[in-house]
Amino acid sequence: MAEQVQPTTQPLNYMEGTIVRDAMADILTRQSEHISELVARWLGGGLEHLYLVGCGGSYATTLPPKWLLDRYSTLAVDRFSGYEFVTRAPARLNANAAVVLGSHSGRTEEILTAADLATERGAFTVGLTKPDTLLTRHTTDALTYDSPATNLSKLLLSYLIAIEILIQRGEMPDEAGVRAALHDLPDALHAVRAETEQVGRDLAAEYRDASQFYVVSTGPLMGLAYQFTVCNLLEMQWLDAASINASEFQHGPLEIVRPGLPMIFLLGTDESRPVTERALAFSQRYGARTIVLDLKSMPNIHPWFAPFGLHLPLQWLNWYLGIEHDHPVSTRRYMGKVAY
Repeated sequence: MAEQVQPTTQPLNYMEGTIVRDAMADILTRQSEHISELVARWLGGGLEHLYLVGCGGSYATTLPPKWLLDRYSTLAVDRFSGYEFVTRAPARLNANAAVVLGSHSGRTEEILTAADLATERGAFTVGLTKPDTLLTRHTTDALTYDSPATNLSKLLLSYLIAIEILIQRGEMPDEAGVRAALHDLPDALHAVRAETEQVGRDLAAEYRDASQFYVVSTGPLMGLAYQFTVCNLLEMQWLDAASINASEFQHGPLEIVRPGLPMIFLLGTDESRPVTERALAFSQRYGARTIVLDLKSMPNIHPWFAPFGLHLPLQWLNWYLGIEHDHPVSTRRYMGKVAY
């Protein structure tokens, strides 16, 4: 492994205990009514366009709600990384738009700049962040959480916004079923968290010598594939990695497949599943060393909520890789240490 940089001890592991369950339950209890009122205000003000903006993990959490809204709503939805939103400055950004901006620290420079741009254009703005951050003061509203399960928290808030838009626009399929799945989500995730710890531990031991990974998925799981690649394998593990959309697999990426190549496949149970299954079958046929994480092994997780369920074995894998490598997941060379 590369040289070690402080700290040398493992940070808090949010996968332990009831942290995940408590975070999800707290958001559902505190923010559901707030989000309903927020969406009603947007729609009453003539909402025509929704923008989802974030960086890193926050950017990854914008993909599943966009997938839901693209799939079931006629509302225009776009997602951007922070500086992409700022430099592109969409011409459609106006008083009939709402901009959802995620930043755990609440001080990400491009997210604050994006919030200011949206405000200048007259758009509704809401921040997804910890309580009382700079972002809460740069937006007209804020949806906050107080948990180390940061990406899951932002993901749930984003889902609640998307689901509430579908409900209030009369575009929601199976409202009763989805509401029941939301109600059950904290306990369902708590169970999956316990069930998948040994999976993550065993995979970390098996792949401890791997120096690179390709993470393949599509549909609502593509954001999770990106998050695990960028925030975990690259940032935390210092391993070479890339995420590949299975819809694009045959258009170039298949040429990298070779015997022994470590590849992670994320399978949901939605309409996009066969696309990832095809890429998986090809990779296995030509000898790749594949990790397959499948929502079918989590029957209590609704298909819409696949990114929550499959997040958990990936986080156990990330945690135990850090232990296998004696490389705490909070170790950084550059982030927060040198000017960028």
